[in-house]
Amino acid sequence: MSFSLSSISNISVLLSCNTYFTIILFCFTLLYAGIHNLYGHINSPISLAGRWCEIRAYLPYVCFCAFYYSFVLQAIFRFFRVVYYKKKILQKFYVFIIAIFIQWILSFLFIFPHILLNDFQYQSLNYNCWISFRNIRGILLVTLSIYICPLSIIFIIYTYILRYVRRTITSQRERQKSYKRDTIILRRIVILLLFLVMFGVSTLSVLVIYSITNYLIPFAYEIQVVSISIGLVVTPITLIFITPKIRHIFERNEQVKCSSMTRRNIQHTTTDSSRQQTQLISI
Repeated sequence: MSFSLSSISNISVLLSCNTYFTIILFCFTLLYAGIHNLYGHINSPISLAGRWCEIRAYLPYVCFCAFYYSFVLQAIFRFFRVVYYKKKILQKFYVFIIAIFIQWILSFLFIFPHILLNDFQYQSLNYNCWISFRNIRGILLVTLSIYICPLSIIFIIYTYILRYVRRTITSQRERQKSYKRDTIILRRIVILLLFLVMFGVSTLSVLVIYSITNYLIPFAYEIQVVSISIGLVVTPITLIFITPKIRHIFERNEQVKCSSMTRRNIQHTTTDSSRQQTQLISI
């Protein structure tokens, strides 16, 4: 039993670390795009178009896709733990190592058609390649693969888990405990989904406005990047509060720091007392 709990704890931390890794990698790709934007403005007029520009645009979309599917993996892990708890092989550490590799491979494959279809177009105002909002087909496809599909999967899995837990409970006492637990879980899921939805609101809003009015609002790409950047800052903090294992790690580290500081203070006080006693004896 202890081995099982330890294994589950390690998998939970592994999947959270995978999400943090996608965030860090995504930040680096956005930083690289920002450097090119700055370089273009400093050396204006200049063109940074070309195949390398398309590859630079490809990588942020891959990271963004991997970011959302990392939460799908977390939902699948909880699904296995609750529904298929008897099948221990589905809760093995190496299974989710393989799942993370598959997640990254799929993220590269989902975005790769946009390279073949030349959807990454050079934007002369920000000296980078992006999928243009005027490319309705490209925007809809990337929104479907990066945003709508993973969010739908996450919503379906967590809804099924909650219904399954309620369906399998028999006694009134268990129902009361389950109600409290479901309330906590549901609150965490709602918080998680709200932040995940927040990432795509700006893109969808700009797309809807352009589709209806045929007018692309100024600074559309800048608005998109700013909203994503805010989400990338907020998400790691949110993960700490909605993932108990991560929160416990931080709390344990704080306790270790406090205990070590207390130990140092005691040692310092003991040393001072010893010195005073030595001085008194010498006197």
